[in-house]
Amino acid sequence: MNHKFRYPCTGHVDHQGFGRFLERELGAPRANLGALFSELSSAFGARNLTLVNSGSSANLAAALALAEATGRGMHAITAGFTFPTTLSSLLFAGYSVTVVDIEPSGFGIDPDALLRAIQPNTRVVCLTHLLGFPARLMDVMAIAQEHGLLVLQDACETMDLEIEGRPVHSFGTLTTWSFYHPHHLSTYGGGAIIAPDLEWHDRLESIVHWGRECMCHYAPERCKAPEGMHHHFSYARPGFNLEMSELNACFGRFQLRGWKEQESLRRRNYAILYEAVSGIPGVRVRSAPRGLGSPFAFPITVEDRPLDLVARRLRDRGVEVRNFVGGLVTQHAAFSAVPHDGLSRAKALFETSFIVGIHQTLVEPDVRDVAMILREELTT
Repeated sequence: MNHKFRYPCTGHVDHQGFGRFLERELGAPRANLGALFSELSSAFGARNLTLVNSGSSANLAAALALAEATGRGMHAITAGFTFPTTLSSLLFAGYSVTVVDIEPSGFGIDPDALLRAIQPNTRVVCLTHLLGFPARLMDVMAIAQEHGLLVLQDACETMDLEIEGRPVHSFGTLTTWSFYHPHHLSTYGGGAIIAPDLEWHDRLESIVHWGRECMCHYAPERCKAPEGMHHHFSYARPGFNLEMSELNACFGRFQLRGWKEQESLRRRNYAILYEAVSGIPGVRVRSAPRGLGSPFAFPITVEDRPLDLVARRLRDRGVEVRNFVGGLVTQHAAFSAVPHDGLSRAKALFETSFIVGIHQTLVEPDVRDVAMILREELTT
């Protein structure tokens, strides 16, 4: 299969000048990890932040931390548009999981479906801000508070999304980010978990660092590991080595310097496509989310023609099109046995929708070409 497109969803992340930056900044062990922690905390108000080697690792560490708090063998609920490694993480952490439908007019978990799926042993609800579009977070938070549920937010396809004037990571229990290269901020492989307080933060740091008790790498003043030769090798819980590398952290710092410009380019690209496609009969597009944050991609729903035909015509003209990344999770063989509620809305949306790219690496003339091709193909 030919995977080369004239108009791909993403381009090459800019690395011009990184060699000089690396020479200057790659110093003592963990220097860049500490610096990236501080810079992300300052930029996004995420004070209790744990850096890991991927968004999937962020979801795994978060799920293990939640399981430690709730006890294994409990029940969790998530939605049809949940990334496979997010669901995998909940299953590996020992949760039984029910997958429920999405809301009528969006991509996120349906609060009514969530209510119907709650069982006596339900302890966690996981919601995804799919493609950077906000789920009905406040409704989910109200249900979680009433039923004593912990809330895991998969925000890997957004970073500075706000709801009611607050960053989404300030709500709920744990929030995950991804720094995979097509995402908003690239470390060429990385992610993070944002926690609400030091207790959760310490638990996550331990899980990410082999399960060890020592905290000297980030909070030596609070470290309670026993003194002596076993200080760095005393383990408080089962864990893994999920830490981000120094090199990835250094590249993340390099990329973060252009954050405002990158976000501006993403919003520009989205606006170009929205202007070209909105108003076409039988085609549904969505305004970009209000407030801060840019979408992850540009979603299009076609309601009056076969999706495969549209996708093939666009691909023939060099436009890369993708499904909602990960797709409808229960349709994968790995999760076919996971209980669900029928997922009628998610299934209908999945079968009629695709995305094209708005990544900051795409140049404006190419984005305008894609806009023209979309309009031509969707109006025929």
